Amino acid sequence: MWKLFLIIAIALLLLGVFSWLASYFKWFEKPRFIDPDSLQDEPQEETEECCGQHEVCEKDLKTMARKDIVYYNDEELDAYIRMSPDSYDEAAMEAFSEVFYTLREEDVLGWLNSLRMRQIEPPLFIRDEALLIISENRYQSADAQ
Repeated sequence: MWKLFLIIAIALLLLGVFSWLASYFKWFEKPRFIDPDSLQDEPQEETEECCGQHEVCEKDLKTMARKDIVYYNDEELDAYIRMSPDSYDEAAMEAFSEVFYTLREEDVLGWLNSLRMRQIEPPLFIRDEALLIISENRYQSADAQ
């Protein structure tokens, strides 16, 4: 009986170690920020419209990556540089929400780029809402043309 218990305990321990290792190495493989230096400097054929294959247009990111950091009345968010969104407390969530919900829709992409350049990751729910606003604006502008 105790041998069965020992086998189950060892199996659970090995499973725990394996899952920890898998999540640990997956975290390092995930790209956290877009490096502006990694964007191609080669002249490419520019088109008027985005290809529509990405949630955020790469053309917009390339043009915005060359600009200086713009603050959107969000200097207090600099306290969250290089922090994981999982580690934000309630005060941090409130600070991000206050800035995000006071932005104009056309400023959302610039704000995300500003955060990226400052190495600040927004909370996941704000990032998802921001990407939704950006994609909606893209579709509305495409329908208007």
